[in-house]
Amino acid sequence: MADDDYGQRFPCWPEDRDWLDGRTEVFLSTKHLRAYWDADIIDDDDDKHDNIIERKEAFKVRFRVELKGRLWRCICGHWCFNLGFTAIGKGEDFNLSDVLPDPSQLYVRDWKGCDSRCIEVCVTVPPGRIPADRCGTVYEVAAWFELRCCGGCDDENSHLAVAGNESLEEYQFV
Repeated sequence: MADDDYGQRFPCWPEDRDWLDGRTEVFLSTKHLRAYWDADIIDDDDDKHDNIIERKEAFKVRFRVELKGRLWRCICGHWCFNLGFTAIGKGEDFNLSDVLPDPSQLYVRDWKGCDSRCIEVCVTVPPGRIPADRCGTVYEVAAWFELRCCGGCDDENSHLAVAGNESLEEYQFV
């Protein structure tokens, strides 16, 4: 991720070229700031290993983020999750947030690292929400997350602090 101060030699004190005796960069260790994440589509039918979901049945989407390191305790913001569906063949592309009755289910607002470093969002997608042709539609599905601050998930002026994505695989909705 690009440094948003790139090109500014001294962004905090532009008129002061020498902070008395110069400045020393502080390197933040990955030991104190690590993150792991996972996203899953969970079909409630008996065959847990297939990737075919019937349009008349609900299914679950689960997002998890596990944060390691003591610096996370000092960070706060809004977690934003989503899935993107790209049709293979005929069909429309869309995001899960476009078809949910309440897209804010995909958000964790006002998260504070001092309260929890385990974030989990589980959303039930109601039947009939995923568009599918008469013979079914296959989608390539990808998940992504963002940690935003200085505004919420839908705020175009909010600051993107952390982002990640994961390709889930193909799913067929029949």
